[in-house]
Amino acid sequence: MLHSSGPGVTVNVSEESDVILPCSLGTNQNLEQKLFDWRKKAPTKQEVFMYDGGLHYNNGRRGQDEHFRGRVSHFPQELQFGNASIIIRNTTVADSGVYTCDFPRLQPQQRFCIKLVVELTLKDRSGEIPGLTGESSVNIATDRE
Repeated sequence: MLHSSGPGVTVNVSEESDVILPCSLGTNQNLEQKLFDWRKKAPTKQEVFMYDGGLHYNNGRRGQDEHFRGRVSHFPQELQFGNASIIIRNTTVADSGVYTCDFPRLQPQQRFCIKLVVELTLKDRSGEIPGLTGESSVNIATDRE
């Protein structure tokens, strides 16, 4: 049996920022010897971060998608409190999408879904243009007499 929480959490961040994707069992269950697996769902499944009893992508585990290599880490000091959150550094618009945090060995299995929205930051030659993002809006003016 799989217990899944829908994409009820949306995280918004500006491009080139660091972002924390939250994932916590809420039971304070120690995760130091557990398995959790972060994946990006769309457009293709990408392996973001996997932790298995102390072994993870930043200390020898292989299989992480090249797009995330060197940019994703977890919070080792928080594992004892049931916190499997990760941080993605230097985000890009391509990081936008739905992410899952799976605990496949727990009974019942647990899955959490988080939607990440990375907003484009427009820049001029001197740096960031304040107040501008990649969002567009259209206003239609009508004359009424």
